Amino acid sequence: MLAVSRDGAEVTTIEGLGAGGSLHPLQAAFVEHDALQCGYCTPGQICSAAGLLSEGHARTRAEIRENMSGNLCRCGAYTNIADAIEDVMGQGAVAREAAE
Repeated sequence: MLAVSRDGAEVTTIEGLGAGGSLHPLQAAFVEHDALQCGYCTPGQICSAAGLLSEGHARTRAEIRENMSGNLCRCGAYTNIADAIEDVMGQGAVAREAAE
């Protein structure tokens, strides 16, 4: 989606995910699970994952993989990306952040 199509609505970028100089739980999980390899797709992967989790569209690994399937990773870090998302999903960290 192009930001201009949001017609003045708030748009969160990768830089806006963390708070107070701390990494967002997904950013930290991507580092921990080596899900960022070359870094080319990382911002899009993390922002998509944040939306996926905050909207409650994933409850299983299969749903994570299905919902993230439109995001391409040229390094093939898909397993690590799913691991990172699943880890954060298990912690409930994004759901708690969205509620605050």
